Amino acid sequence: MILSDKKIEEYIEKNLIEISPFDKELQLQKNSIDIRTSNRYHRYPKDIELEIEMLDPRNPYMNILEQDYISDKGAVLEPRKFFIVESLEYIKVPENIAIYIQPKFRLARMGLQIVNTGWIESGFEGNLEICIYNANEMPIRIFPEMRVCHIFFEEIK
Repeated sequence: MILSDKKIEEYIEKNLIEISPFDKELQLQKNSIDIRTSNRYHRYPKDIELEIEMLDPRNPYMNILEQDYISDKGAVLEPRKFFIVESLEYIKVPENIAIYIQPKFRLARMGLQIVNTGWIESGFEGNLEICIYNANEMPIRIFPEMRVCHIFFEEIK
């Protein structure tokens, strides 16, 4: 069963679900919580893009993502490129609650896609790593504390 806003609020008040920082007025929706970007993201270094022809899971390049920071002026996500953005919110759910992550439609209309939508295992604890992809032909600016996706909570019976 997907939790309603009232149940989500109740679970947060009882510390069964932890979200920090959390702004109820800004983030709580009818059945979900909006998740914001932190100022941290990861990407492949630009200089290796010219060196490699193909990504291979057994290739050491898979482990060389570089961390960068999003300034108040934003970070530009070029067409057909992706960032792995850390969520501003630290989230903790019990073993009987799973999380479902879904993109915000207003950003999808701009061509911004969340690649790793779907289920996050029950008992999750930490900051979400959100893979965002620019499917547009134009660059898209990403800002700190930008609401890029929302999460739903489902109670596992």
